[in-house]
Order: sequence, then C-alpha cells, then structure tokens
Amino acid sequence: MSIVVKVKKAVWNLGAVLFFVWLGFKSIGYGMDLLGIEGASICSYTKVAEFPSPNGKKIAKLGYSDCGATTNWQTGVNIVDVDTEKEFNGIFGLDGKPESLKIVWESDTKLTFSNFPVDKLLWFNQKYSSGVKVTIGESSANELLKPTANASVE
Repeated sequence: MSIVVKVKKAVWNLGAVLFFVWLGFKSIGYGMDLLGIEGASICSYTKVAEFPSPNGKKIAKLGYSDCGATTNWQTGVNIVDVDTEKEFNGIFGLDGKPESLKIVWESDTKLTFSNFPVDKLLWFNQKYSSGVKVTIGESSANELLKPTANASVE
C-alpha cells in the first residue's frame, strides 16, 4: 500500500471515530433532556426575589448567575405562570448584580423594569406567550436618556 492510501485511510478512520464520539455525546445529551436529567454545571445561580402579579397568576423571578472567573455576574428575570407552572426564560437580563433594579407590576399583565443603567442591558425579550407585556420605565440611573427642554426632534 502506498503512503497516500495509508494517509487517506487513517484520516477516514479518524473522521469516523470523531463522528461517532460526537454522535454519542449528542445522544446522551438528548436523552438527558428527554428524561429531565440535569448534569453538573460550572455556573452558580442565586435567587434574589419573587414578585407576584396583583392577581397572583404570574410570578417574576429575579436572580443572578456567575459562571466563573472569566465572566461577570448576569442578572435575569423569568416569568412563571402559576396555573400551568410554565417558566418563560430570558425576559430581561443585565450585566452585573441587580443592585438597584426595580421590578413593578403595573397591572396583572404588565411588568415594568426601571432604575438600572441602560448600558448594562444584555437582553430584553417580549414573550407574548407568557401573557405579560414587559416595559422599561424611566430611571434615575439613565438621566442622559431623558429629553431636555432644549432637545429637538428632526
């Protein structure tokens, strides 16, 4: 057998091994998802507070996570439907801890976030299937965003 044929065969076999290793890990991951099994995580999550809606049918859960020395804290808010126990993740996220964040239910279906620096906003998602309209209110932390008497709109 020539060198070229041996190299091609070795590369082919290595590719097959890598594919089947990848497929095995994917299968294990999907199996764990289907069975509801959670593996170990390098991230730690801290629950801070829960804010029930006025009628008690929804809960806004505030917490933050830390995934190690190379990342900053991340604050997140999830909404839970009490009746169905379905959790809607990724509604609101900030870089850092939720030091002065205000979360207020304006009504049974309207949730407002305020009092945070807008440059720390990581994500803001309107998930209509949650049945909650989320808004961002005025904040003393964002004085630069408020219009002034001299501001003109073109």
